[in-house]
Amino acid sequence: MAKHKAATEITIIQEERSAFAETVDRYKWHGLGLLVVLSALIVWRQRAGVAAVKVERADWAEFYNAQNGEGDVSEALADAITRIKDPSVASWAGMEKTIRQTSDRSFEAAEEALSQARNNSSAILTKMTFPVGSDGAEETLFQSMERQIAIEKAFLEENDFIYSNPPLPDDAPVVEFQTAEGTIAVGLYMDFAPQHVKNMMKLVGEGFYDGVRFHRVVGGQFIQGGDPNSRDEDAATWGTGGPGYTVPKEDSALKHVAGALAAAKPGGAKDSSGSQFYITAQPMHRQFDGGYVVYGQVIEGLEIVESISNGAIREEKAETPVDPVTIVSAKIRE
Repeated sequence: MAKHKAATEITIIQEERSAFAETVDRYKWHGLGLLVVLSALIVWRQRAGVAAVKVERADWAEFYNAQNGEGDVSEALADAITRIKDPSVASWAGMEKTIRQTSDRSFEAAEEALSQARNNSSAILTKMTFPVGSDGAEETLFQSMERQIAIEKAFLEENDFIYSNPPLPDDAPVVEFQTAEGTIAVGLYMDFAPQHVKNMMKLVGEGFYDGVRFHRVVGGQFIQGGDPNSRDEDAATWGTGGPGYTVPKEDSALKHVAGALAAAKPGGAKDSSGSQFYITAQPMHRQFDGGYVVYGQVIEGLEIVESISNGAIREEKAETPVDPVTIVSAKIRE
């Protein structure tokens, strides 16, 4: 069985700039200005007293580790906030959580995080104003963040088509992955990515996926499978196998909504893996749109995808599940 030189993995990419992106940016955070404000306030807080800094060091470490660890940063921040003792540090963590959840378009969670951050905040943050409002108007940091959440929320409600996919045709082929956890049924977009769809159907027909494990999981985000090497007990080569060929990239223009089926590929490669794929457990537009070929959508079993993604991870190999779920069989639904 042919093997790739490097693990076939999806990696978080930066969005390509486009006319649309430039337009949407008008509604996004006052990036540089807000960064300057945050930096200034952090410096002010750090200079408030050497003794205070020493007392808070463990809390700042919790904040830093949550921001820079693996997995879902929003969840890590939420967990860190429960352990942070100093209210002001918890407030900073809450604001960072708000920014990330707004960026991921989880608006209700962002509003809740901002409310908690405001409750934890010192008086200076709730009263001090900066020229960060519309046309340079004076606002507190919390007022600015609250306004930006409302703007983005309203924009997406008016333009919900931007981050959604067209419905699957009635005659769309459907692949059923039978696992010990249940069935994951995926409809395929033949008209949008015909080469990827035909390749998956070919491999399914050959029994290629039978016995293959979901060898890579990222908590609450996605699961990855399709590597024949994952049939082996030794996980050292998981993520490096395939059928001996790649699939040319197709511009399907489909988005990474929850339950999107997309082709994995080695880091930096243009073409897709010949067999490896991933399924998103939640929307992942910012991380993956434009970088990978989406060619299917889960129509049954999204809760199973979510459950698999949250499996325990091995200490010796990042993102490798302790008990990987096996695709017992795969078939085309008749």
